[in-house]
Amino acid sequence: MPHNESAAPRWRARTIETQAFALIEQEAGAQSGETPPVLCLGFDDPAASRTLDDLAQSFRLIALTPAAVLLGASEQLDAKAFAREAVACADRLGLKRFSVLARGDEDHAALCLGLLAGERVTAIALIAPDLHSRDGAAQDAQLMEQLSQVRTPVLAVFGALERIATPHTARLWRERLPAYHILVLRDASAQVDCERPHALARAAGAFLRAPNAFKIERDKEWRDADWRYLLN
Repeated sequence: MPHNESAAPRWRARTIETQAFALIEQEAGAQSGETPPVLCLGFDDPAASRTLDDLAQSFRLIALTPAAVLLGASEQLDAKAFAREAVACADRLGLKRFSVLARGDEDHAALCLGLLAGERVTAIALIAPDLHSRDGAAQDAQLMEQLSQVRTPVLAVFGALERIATPHTARLWRERLPAYHILVLRDASAQVDCERPHALARAAGAFLRAPNAFKIERDKEWRDADWRYLLN
């Protein structure tokens, strides 16, 4: 389905500076008090995402991307630092509770958010997550050891054609995350958000809206052709 520019939400952008970093904050979507806002990580150009187009119909979306490391900063913006900056931005925006949707390398930052602010993060949805990040093997291993401390419900969505979407990977994540779901969409690879944007939005939206009651097989609008399997 082509990207319908006339139906796309309007994104408002600004730069937020904390003590060490500057982040670009872009916001769009419904201002609803019933559902917590969604911090979107890994979307450098959120206006180009058809998945976010769909989600913006019922969620307040806040996309955060690194802008710059400020002069005098003593660290780089790795996953943990990005998570700390995201919490600082949430504070600046007055968000008491929020959920997280992460794509690409920022899956680790999303999980770090679950460690840093688990009492505020209501749900974490990961798009084609990997067990490795740009931060290096040592930090990856440290995060993997800490994942059992994440109590926030987590959903990982893979494409069925992606090499990493295997039962072994599902078991590996399940061993580390207490409240973990894995959903595999048909006819998609690692670019599941580009190849199956609307199916992804339906799954992520259902999860972010009610993470503790997430059961796709109970959704009468879900067609079997849309998904391959769901492990709870």
